Amino acid sequence: MSLDLKQMFRMTSALLTFGFWWVAAEANVLAQDSPPQTTPSQNVPVQDDKINPTARSTQETSVAVPTPEANLAFMFDGSNPTSLDQLRFLETRAREVAEKIKKATVNIRVGQAQGTGIVVSQDGYILTAAHVIGEPDIEADVFLADGRNFKAKTLGLNRRFDSGMLRIETKESLPYLDIGESTDLKPGQWVVAIGHPGGLDRERGMVLRLGRLLANSKSVLRTDCVLVGGDSGGPLADLSGNLIGIHSRIGSQLWDNLHVPIDAFSDEWDQLAAGEIVNETPRPYLGFSLDNDSNIVTEINPGKPADQAGMKKGDKILKIEGKVISNKEDVSEVVDTLKVGSEIRVVVERDGNHVELKLKVGRGWR
Repeated sequence: MSLDLKQMFRMTSALLTFGFWWVAAEANVLAQDSPPQTTPSQNVPVQDDKINPTARSTQETSVAVPTPEANLAFMFDGSNPTSLDQLRFLETRAREVAEKIKKATVNIRVGQAQGTGIVVSQDGYILTAAHVIGEPDIEADVFLADGRNFKAKTLGLNRRFDSGMLRIETKESLPYLDIGESTDLKPGQWVVAIGHPGGLDRERGMVLRLGRLLANSKSVLRTDCVLVGGDSGGPLADLSGNLIGIHSRIGSQLWDNLHVPIDAFSDEWDQLAAGEIVNETPRPYLGFSLDNDSNIVTEINPGKPADQAGMKKGDKILKIEGKVISNKEDVSEVVDTLKVGSEIRVVVERDGNHVELKLKVGRGWR
């Protein structure tokens, strides 16, 4: 093959990648200005959850099955495709992998916030970004690609890496994606990113981006797969269909996008599954707030210890474990002496009456 022809294929490859960037960056604008479009990956048949390297797209009957001469190592060693066969196979493989990933990709809603996540086990563990779930032990809504939705509970997180975990409690069968490894990924390696840019849109569906790995370190992966608001927490996979990262945020440039390496989750799996905030110190937590310089309750956090004990907004805190309470500082002094999981007595004044509440001390973080 002549040098000019090689250069042509490289330019074609670059244009193909740029096309995926453009689809990702403009997905929401196009969805608003025109009827919903079906993404190419939605029309490609998959063979049971297994990647079929010789499958042909139903859209393109001319896609060639690579010959032994058409070495496919370029997909993993960081090199460029050098033939039309390789380019066509790259497109087909990306679509097949996307179909596999989409089944396990979920939309996550925590309060008013939305993000993306990926189911990684049959028993309902989901990986996402820490900033999507916020903190442990919060109820979340999870929406699967097949139309089902479940309640989930947020588990642990690591704010430094932006890694987070939650879990669906169900006996129903769940699609999931196998966890890979991120340590040995090579710059230039082809990757697939999927998410819900702009939030859940059933008519548009998820958005696929095909791109390259730019850099790999213990704390972050960088790719040219453009991320959009709503993609956070979504899956980054290699072309074997293994999960290698979780979308975190956009870097300093549109093409510089940051992902949490999957090894960061694997290394801290037990802590995340236990609901811990990694690298932060646990502290006793009661779940209410007081007015400034007073002992009047102004806020009760839903589902937390004070709420579970029956405390109400407007209650006047008189005593905690026998200590007289006059203001926030008094509460802080008492709370610092409490033990997580212990039961304490709180006396409040409500409608002119004294009410004694039994409250189980929760776990917070600092």
